[in-house]
Amino acid sequence: MRIMKKINLHGTFRNAVAFLMTALLLGFVSSCSKDDDDVDAGGGVVGGGANYKITVTLNGVNSTDDYVSVVASGSDHQNSTSIWKINGTIQNGQTAVGLNDNSFTGSTKTYIIETNSPIAGLAASIQVINYNSSITGTYKIEKNGTAVVNETINLTTNGADFTKQYSFN
Repeated sequence: MRIMKKINLHGTFRNAVAFLMTALLLGFVSSCSKDDDDVDAGGGVVGGGANYKITVTLNGVNSTDDYVSVVASGSDHQNSTSIWKINGTIQNGQTAVGLNDNSFTGSTKTYIIETNSPIAGLAASIQVINYNSSITGTYKIEKNGTAVVNETINLTTNGADFTKQYSFN
């Protein structure tokens, strides 16, 4: 008698998409390099990059059924590995940070992802797929205090998808 194991295609797909999005974002950021003309005669960085703040709010997420991936990746001119804060907590050793469906199922529905210091470039993405009840929310990116992205999320039908990717330098 042969026992067949049930394959969770939904979970496998979710993991594959999250991995690919993270790999693409890291590839983008690692390809950004400091040009010689970005350095002044004293060796200092000209321009110094920009500070970024991403605010995401999601309501109605069910971690059993729905899919959420929020990723931010960046690099500063010193190649620091602790450039991010999530809700005020420094994320040590990380050049990329992310949130998933489990992040939004508890009491916290809003997350603020921000840089600790100016960074040379930002790659950010969000993907929300509704497989259960309605999901509503907002996604905002600020660069040096000015809103450059301000999206409204309203997924009311089963299988509705909100997918966006942004890059700044």
